[in-house]
Order: sequence, then structure tokens, then C-alpha cells
Amino acid sequence: MSQAFIKKEGIAQSYLSRYLLVLEKGCRLKTIGELAKDCDLSVGLMQSALKSLEALGAINIERRGRNGSFIAMIDHKLLIKFANIGNIVCAMPLPYARVYEGLASGLKTQFLDIPFYFAHMRGSDIRIECLENGVYDLAVTSRLAAEQHLIEHNVHIALALGKYSYAEGHKLIYRQGALNDIRRVGVDSTSTDQKIITEQWSTGGNYDFVDVSYHECLNKIVSGEIDAAIWNVGQGKELEQLGLTTQSLVDDKNLNHDYFYKASEAVILTRKDDIQLQQLITTMIDPNALLAHQKHVIDGVIEPVY
Repeated sequence: MSQAFIKKEGIAQSYLSRYLLVLEKGCRLKTIGELAKDCDLSVGLMQSALKSLEALGAINIERRGRNGSFIAMIDHKLLIKFANIGNIVCAMPLPYARVYEGLASGLKTQFLDIPFYFAHMRGSDIRIECLENGVYDLAVTSRLAAEQHLIEHNVHIALALGKYSYAEGHKLIYRQGALNDIRRVGVDSTSTDQKIITEQWSTGGNYDFVDVSYHECLNKIVSGEIDAAIWNVGQGKELEQLGLTTQSLVDDKNLNHDYFYKASEAVILTRKDDIQLQQLITTMIDPNALLAHQKHVIDGVIEPVY
């Protein structure tokens, strides 16, 4: 916040900056009186705040007399500096895979001007529930998981990052030479992706389902507690060393391949009514730069920082 302002002037400037963040060029502004009433400040303070943002180059106003005032130019990134935005906390998957580390590191880099933190937790259902309840501001899930909640829940896809930005490919994992002996299949009850894909794969089969934390699936297969699980495969050599092997599911004509593609795409969720944060994501995030950063982490070119 600019030190040229006393406390109330700073409040007026930050309130006005937040209001303007969700507007675009050509939008009609509320009157100064309406804005002052909204934040319980004087008209003089609000008028001064508007003039200061114009002088700083954050906005240019076209005044049309009785027809009102309209935005002729707006610099959202500059407005962020004056909006006095507090901490933003994003619910992320546990960072057990490089694809998730790359995504977290890339997001952290994109939000350098804002206090941006992560809460890492297993299960897309839990992350979405925490988002809806206001515990966190953002949540990262697959498109497949997000679409199960869009209609009946207060969530909105603010940004989609394309295929393989969330998972490289789900496959059936089991002990080498034991494909025909699969009976106990691990499923994480909090993972929408794994539940849906496992249900599709297992249709018509005779299996016992065991509730297993997603990131513990491999260890449970190795120990013999379960025989198989659907898992996001991205570590072929490590699987061989563990005595495990995989079977592709994408080639199975009996399965809905659209599910696999949606399960591979990362999306960033907000609450439906959080227009300001949706605008912030649009302003701050360069999807191409984010994906390039993620790939560098996956390839070992850079170390993740989050």
C-alpha cells in the first residue's frame, strides 16, 4: 500500500482496486457516492482514491456526464499491487509425483507478487469440500473430479490446463506374472478419478475392493495386502524394481476413453461467486509459462520450489 495515504485513504484505495479488478475496458463504473456507501467511507476519500489510481496509471476513466463514467483503460496487474490482497491458500494433491511438484512450483512462480500458499492433501473430494466451506481459496483437481461437482456444488473451473497436466496416464498396476490372480483391488474412497476408472474397469469382474490411501497403493501391492490398483503411472523403471508391472487401460475398447483424458487434465477451481479471485487467476497466470515450468520440473531441468 502506498505510504502517501493515511489509514482511511489506504482502505479506500484497496477497496476501489478490488472493485476494479473484476471489471474490463468499457464497463460502466458505479458512482462515487455508491462506492463510498458500499465501503462506508466519505465521497471525498473515494474520489481521492480514484484520482490516485488514475495518476498511477492503473486505470483511465472516460467521463460522459449524465451517462456515467466508463473504463477506457485498465491495468489489472498494477491494480493488484494496491488491492492489499491477503493470503491465498490453494488445496493441492500430495506432492508424491513430479507432475504435482511441477504444478505447485509453477503456480508459486506465477503468484510472486501475492502471499500464495499450499495445503497438500489426498483426495479430490476433500479438497473440493474444503474449498466450498471457505477453508481454502483455490483447489486443484482433475477435470473428471471437478465435473462431478459443478452442477450441484458451489465450484467453478477458473482455469483448465489441458491433457496430461494432472496425470500422465492411469494404468492397472499389479505384481509381475499375477494378472490372472487379481482379486483384491485397492481404491481410495476420497479419489473421484480412481473410483470412477476402477468402477469402469471392474465391471463384470469378481473383485474385492479395499480402501487404500492413493499414494500407498504401490506399497500395498508389493506387500501383498492388495493385488492391484488403478494408478497414475509415471515411473516405469521404479515399478520394475519393485517387481510390479502395468497394463494399459486406454487400449481397452470397453472403457470410456473420455474419462482417462479428463482424469489427466488439471483444473483450478474457485467458488462460483468468487468473481474477484477468478479475475485474479486470469490476470496472474500465463498457462503456457506454467506448463513449461511444470515440464522443466518433470524433466529434472529445475528443482521445484513451493
